[in-house]
Amino acid sequence: MKGITTGWKAFRTVCIVQLILVAFKGMFSLREIFIQANALVGFINIIAYTLVFIFVYHGLSMLNYNYPDVPLSPKQKRWFNILYLLNFILIAFLFAQIVNSWWMVPFVFDLINISKNKGAWFYLTAMVLISWGIFIMHFIFLAGMFKLRRVIYENTINTWYDQFDQKT
Repeated sequence: MKGITTGWKAFRTVCIVQLILVAFKGMFSLREIFIQANALVGFINIIAYTLVFIFVYHGLSMLNYNYPDVPLSPKQKRWFNILYLLNFILIAFLFAQIVNSWWMVPFVFDLINISKNKGAWFYLTAMVLISWGIFIMHFIFLAGMFKLRRVIYENTINTWYDQFDQKT
């Protein structure tokens, strides 16, 4: 059994940061349900961020408990396939969140209003950066999850072959 490599440790760190950001956006969407006139948008946001959160959590558990050579159970494989497909589709949703927050960018770089209202500037900057961060980390996460599943599969197969290739 091999130990966890530096690349997978970095991937784990990205996953943890993404969990925090997605949880924050999910809580913010929950708040939007009560203050917006259209609560349906808030519910859609909550569902989407919940799916992202569940998949990232599932990926972390695969990395912690199955890497490098513990085979995935059929239930884990099924959940991985379903969540991977849904999260691949959610790339469009996350890109829409970036486009939706694009109107805030001129206010972020408006030097005159920064000194007048720092609280609003901080809020707008955080929303823009969080949207971009989640989007970029989600691409990294989807690629990492594909590679993780491949590595676990290959290591499991190699372990099985090694059991029968040993000469006594």
